[in-house]
Amino acid sequence: MNEFRDVLDTLKQPEYVHVLLHPIPIYGLATSLAFYLAGLALKSRATQIVALGFVILTSASGWLVQHYGEEGFDRVETMVTEKQKAWLKVHEERGERTVWMLYGTAAIAALTLVTSVLFPKGLSFLASATVLACLASLFLGLWTSHAGGQIRHKEFYQGPPPEPESKARPARSASQPAERAVPPSQTPEPSSEPALPQPETPPAGEKPAP
Repeated sequence: MNEFRDVLDTLKQPEYVHVLLHPIPIYGLATSLAFYLAGLALKSRATQIVALGFVILTSASGWLVQHYGEEGFDRVETMVTEKQKAWLKVHEERGERTVWMLYGTAAIAALTLVTSVLFPKGLSFLASATVLACLASLFLGLWTSHAGGQIRHKEFYQGPPPEPESKARPARSASQPAERAVPPSQTPEPSSEPALPQPETPPAGEKPAP
């Protein structure tokens, strides 16, 4: 019973939920694509429609994967080494690109599904576009997962991690001078010699005391 409670507590950690959900846009989309290709080969309209529905669902699940990944980013960042942190940032950047491709795949699949219902003969170019979009999403998903696997699995290391693009900042233009602070060596320092007393000037009309 305590273990079951521990599992429920673990599900409250976004990074754990991210790990649970991230196979869906890859394995789920790959399975849906296989069924869709089978439906095209067998010319089974019912199989194609069901497969397109699963393509839409598995592609849309990319939003959940990215959401929980972003929620758990800061927590994971505090638990990893500098090398793993570099892979973590690369994984985040690749995930942001992949999720947009998944959105596009879901949109194309939805359009193909609607046209399949409205036009029984279907539109062949939409079917081809759906297959290509699924393949592109799978490629980007594997590309993103490769970076994610490097975060915790040291046995997968193959050379240094790539530098995240967010670190690359444009160089300052030469025509735009940078603000320079006055170095400490140029700031006036207080004199260490004691100040000499200044002679008092007598008021007008009085003679100075001998």
